[in-house]
Amino acid sequence: MIRSRVMVTKEIPLASRGMVAAEHRLGAQVGARILERGGNAVDAAVATAFAMTVVEPFMSTIAGSGTMLVHLERKGETVALDFNGCAPSRAHESMYRLIGGVSDALFPWPRVEGDANVYGHRSVAVPGSVAGLLLALERYGTMEPADALAPAIALARDGFVTDWYLALHTGKFIEELLEFPETARTYLRNGRSIHRPPSMNPGDRVTYPDLARSLELIARAGPDAFYRGAIAEAIAADMAAHGGLVSKTDLAAYTVRVSEPLRGRYHDLDLVFSPGATGGPTALEILNILAEFPGERVGWETPRGLHLRAEAVRRGFLDRFEHLGDPMHVKAPWERLASRDYARDVASEIRRARRPGGGGGRAPRQDPAARRNGRGDVTDCTTHVCVVDRQRNMVALTHTAVSLFGSRIVVPGTGILLNNGMIWFDPEPGKPNSVAPGKRGLVNMVPALGFRKGEPYLTVGAPGGRKIVSAIPQVIANVADNPRRSLQAAVEAPRLHTEGAELQVDDRVGEATLAALTRLGHAVVPKEEAYSTLDFARPIAIRVTRGGLEAGLDHLSAAAAAGY
Repeated sequence: MIRSRVMVTKEIPLASRGMVAAEHRLGAQVGARILERGGNAVDAAVATAFAMTVVEPFMSTIAGSGTMLVHLERKGETVALDFNGCAPSRAHESMYRLIGGVSDALFPWPRVEGDANVYGHRSVAVPGSVAGLLLALERYGTMEPADALAPAIALARDGFVTDWYLALHTGKFIEELLEFPETARTYLRNGRSIHRPPSMNPGDRVTYPDLARSLELIARAGPDAFYRGAIAEAIAADMAAHGGLVSKTDLAAYTVRVSEPLRGRYHDLDLVFSPGATGGPTALEILNILAEFPGERVGWETPRGLHLRAEAVRRGFLDRFEHLGDPMHVKAPWERLASRDYARDVASEIRRARRPGGGGGRAPRQDPAARRNGRGDVTDCTTHVCVVDRQRNMVALTHTAVSLFGSRIVVPGTGILLNNGMIWFDPEPGKPNSVAPGKRGLVNMVPALGFRKGEPYLTVGAPGGRKIVSAIPQVIANVADNPRRSLQAAVEAPRLHTEGAELQVDDRVGEATLAALTRLGHAVVPKEEAYSTLDFARPIAIRVTRGGLEAGLDHLSAAAAAGY
């Protein structure tokens, strides 16, 4: 059959001094203006992250979670900041009643009565966004909070014209938003319909006055306004009134984890990932396995290359499900899983195997996700920011409300959307990632930085739930294995995803390749990406080249870059 095909890409001029890539043009422009004013990469990343909670409110929130990598070139310092949500002090591993079956929400855990871990007040984890972003600004930035938050405050107070991206995602969730009066009042036109984007008539102007006032409080008083002051009181009161567990004590006790990043290497790229209960260890494991094969054999252009990518991703996820959780609460073979020796053993198993997932005498663990990772009803979430400044400091920042529109709860009088971070935990007791008081869930964020010959080279990350964990290694392999390829081509190339069973494959690889993967033994599920889907995450990246700073952007999303 012959049929029409839409060809979409993005073109981004090189920037000589500084560049910001974000999932929305207004966010990227905020960051670029900060760089132009003399701010550094951290200033720009923090300002952009706060702005994105306004222009992309369904993906991130100031009551959310994040993972951030910062590289300060002149100091030769690279750090990781974990400001992800943690379980409230009254949480426990049996706090949710399991009712059988598998959830159809963001993560396919065992189903919970009333989806209490998915939305509503009992789905809310203690948020870390304000603490993490302002700590990064204080330690590694050059600006005061009032200056970094000013663009977000202006956007929330004065408003902006809605676009297709906001209208699409609000429309997708309008029934869910209407269930919560304060949330509907905040995000819907007259509390009942979407704000209309421009067509033959001008688009609606969206404002968030309550959020603007909350941001102004934070700009004046810093994190204390959120964790100990009026905002904390409002959050705790709303929790207490509706059976939520987050208390003022939980908010006041929240701390950001600052640590050494996880380091690795893929061919000639030195890499830095987020450590611990993030997607970083699994992403590095996947790349380590791929590095055991010649670069020209693991590309997306051939069925054999896709097969090897699928096997590396499959093994990474099986190990992730079996072992990983908050390192402050569970023991896991962290060093072993991230080692080249382990990758060598896995690669040997892949070479010997006669079927996908076979070899080595190890039966794949059947996590619920491994049975259901081919579904198409995931409520996508999360945003990402990449920054490189004039001094070649670099930032990779992933920030999230967790699910689309988080818990769906907006705290009255604040304009603040609460996260649904409890969905990150396995609701079944006795697992490495089960609920425990003060514990952090196993998140999927994979901010990453790359260095070539000791020099800053790459910052990359993505939104997309668990699909982030498979996407970032594939993009990095595209960049490293063919450095002459444009960064845009590396980012928008077809990808795949598997968590142990079905193999989702971007159908742009072609029918012949899909058939070849099926003959190799894979349970292939072709996926056609569109503006409304998120089957393979949505990466963005910036690369440092001799000619300037080069951006790579997901071609079907609202992602944009701005620089000078």
